[in-house]
Amino acid sequence: MDLKLKYIYTVYKERSFTRAAEKLYISQPSLSAMVKKAEREFGAPIFDRGATPLELTQAGQAFIEYIENVAQCEDTLNEKLWDIQNLVKGTVRLGGSNYVLSSIVPLILRQLMPRYPELQIDLIEEKSFSLRRMVQDRELDLVIDSFDMEDDTLVYHHLLNEQILLAVPDSEPENGRLKPFQITREMIRQNRRPAASLPSEEIRGMLEKPFILLKPENDMFQRAQKIFAQYGSTSKVMLQLDQLITSLQYTESALGCSFVTDTLFRYGDHGKKICLYPIDGAPYRKLCVVHKKGKYISNPCKLLIQTAQQVFG
Repeated sequence: MDLKLKYIYTVYKERSFTRAAEKLYISQPSLSAMVKKAEREFGAPIFDRGATPLELTQAGQAFIEYIENVAQCEDTLNEKLWDIQNLVKGTVRLGGSNYVLSSIVPLILRQLMPRYPELQIDLIEEKSFSLRRMVQDRELDLVIDSFDMEDDTLVYHHLLNEQILLAVPDSEPENGRLKPFQITREMIRQNRRPAASLPSEEIRGMLEKPFILLKPENDMFQRAQKIFAQYGSTSKVMLQLDQLITSLQYTESALGCSFVTDTLFRYGDHGKKICLYPIDGAPYRKLCVVHKKGKYISNPCKLLIQTAQQVFG
């Protein structure tokens, strides 16, 4: 990107001439003078200097869109040139939650990396909300997460549907009489369900117990709230955590019930001190690999997507 455009864009991102100058390692007067010169050439002010923090003018918004389009074109050109010269080399910036990076991604990489040892996979762990922003801002090439496929600025590559299950400490007395409604690890791996669904009154009783939930910025928190609302229950939250696997471990320690996914048991060895129940009406989560629509997808990214879809069939 042209140096002038880079300087203006940094001022826009930092919302401050002072912070932008510090980040660019130049003096604030020099940066201000350069921006004023660009505004004279552009024929309109880019920034509203009377606003705190700094805001764009209407003309400035158009100018920033132009800068972002230039940056996108440059990135696409560089990636295409790289692909031409390095067909099975390159770097993929892949984002996911702790759950995805610990339970899903290893299954993909153990198939991909032995075949393409010169690929570099940079793994970034964040919560769902941050991951979606980062892939939108092109800070990540790909994200693996649960999506409802509603955002038309993203491209979705479906991997699998995850069933949401209620996890209950095995010390709870109801588990004995409710055994016919439980789903075991073997049943999950064989794609079998219990012969009968847990009755609604039993579900409501379970939902009144103390719960371990994830924090609100996590996808599973939002889904848990919908389940509570569906059955007219109010959650008794004992703890709120960041990670799905941690909530399962706390349930194993009899600190409360939690909501988990069948993937934890299909591909991992978790939850030996819990009982699992499918819940009628609990929606499946669609686990997808996503990328920004319109972004050039490099050969390494294509290989990762293809391998992920082969692994999960």
